[in-house]
Amino acid sequence: MVKISGYELSRKWFDYCFENTSKINPNHTALFFFIIEHNNRLGWKSEFGLPRQMAMDAIGIKNNRTFTKCFNELDEWGFITVIQRSQNQ
Repeated sequence: MVKISGYELSRKWFDYCFENTSKINPNHTALFFFIIEHNNRLGWKSEFGLPRQMAMDAIGIKNNRTFTKCFNELDEWGFITVIQRSQNQ
């Protein structure tokens, strides 16, 4: 497991944002940092669940498609790794 400081994590994110301005929107940033906050509250588990509605409520996303698109893109870009997708949606 690689340890990284919060500063290094945000720096990597914003470096990516500056290099990919046509891909990024504020929802990506909000979701990414909420995922970090959620894992921090869980004690930095290597694997954890992310309740969709809780995340949407926390960052103000109202549309399931918007959430799914942002979540999938964070996975595609390598900022998160999806181990298992929910089966009960």
